[in-house]
Order: sequence, then C-alpha cells, then structure tokens
Amino acid sequence: MAEDARERILDACARVISRSGLRRFRMSDVAGEAGVSIGLLAYHFGDRDGLLAAALDHVTAGTNARAAGAAAADAGAASSTRPDRPAAQRLESLLCSEFGDEPGVREGSTAWNEVRAAAVFEAAQAAAVARSTADWQRQVEELLEEAGVPNTDARELARILTALVEGLSGRWLTGQLTTADAQDSIRITLRLLGFGAGADALG
Repeated sequence: MAEDARERILDACARVISRSGLRRFRMSDVAGEAGVSIGLLAYHFGDRDGLLAAALDHVTAGTNARAAGAAAADAGAASSTRPDRPAAQRLESLLCSEFGDEPGVREGSTAWNEVRAAAVFEAAQAAAVARSTADWQRQVEELLEEAGVPNTDARELARILTALVEGLSGRWLTGQLTTADAQDSIRITLRLLGFGAGADALG
C-alpha cells in the first residue's frame, strides 16, 4: 500500500471514531471516509482489531512527531539560555503534545481514549492498548533517565506521568480543561519534580 494511502486510511479511522465512538464503528465507514474500497482495508489491516491496533500506533507516531518538532523549536529558541536541558525539554514536549488545538490532535486523542475504554471489555483492544502504552511509557522513562534527576525511579515516575496525561486527557476531551490548562498542569508537575522550564532551583 502506498504510504499516503495508509496515512489517509488511519487518519480517516481516527476521524470516524472521534465522530461516533467505537459502538457504531464500521470498517465501511472508514473506507468511505478515506475514499478507498473496504477490500483494501481488509487486505492490509486484516479485521477491525488489526485496523484499530494500527490506528493506535498511528496516533502515537503523530504525537511523537509533534513532540519532536516542538522540542526542536524550543531548543532553537532557548539554546543560549538552557543548553543543559535537552532531555527535559523533550520530555515536556512529549507529554504536552498530547493536547493541542491543531487539526487531528483531538481526533487522535478521542480515538485513543475510545479504544482504551473498549479495552476494559475486549481482549484484543486490551492487548493493543497495553503494547502502545508500554511503548509510550518506555519513551518517557528513557527521557527521565537521560535528564537524570537523582534518587528517582524512572520506571515508576514514567508510569505516574503517563497516567496523569491519560487523566488530564479525559478532562480535556470533555471540556473541563482547555488545551492551555492541560499543558500547564504537565509543566507545573514537571517543575515540581525538577524538570522543565523554571526548574533550575530544583534540578
């Protein structure tokens, strides 16, 4: 499958889930949204579970790409004043990139949360969510280790931080928090832990 067709299908999958949830999710709706045949979806993704697992990975990849771009921009803007904090900047960017007003961010987050909710009852979704969460948590753990705050269990802290983002995401998606509120909550938490902008006194 051409990469652009795959991207189009997975973007369409997130949009379909974000509009109507998983309860009414149909592969035919994704095919229609993406402008491809349903046979193409079945051929390349197998069944509904295969498509949903690929959509989770796609959402995670999009978040990583946004985080990398934000971290690069931050590093360029602050390189003269904070050359010692690249890992902390990347950590903040990774966690904050879960929230955004750009097209596609809310759809991706909604799709991820829908699949996570379905995982309570569906073993296939539980396995896909567990794998995706483990990959995300491992990225956070690696950044924590690189940033190097002393006397910190990076694995445990990564679990706490990713769980915090998941909780904030639910409030953000339901309108209880603005994007700025959610990102500020991440930044304040990181600052209190000794990471992020303004953390010099703690780090």
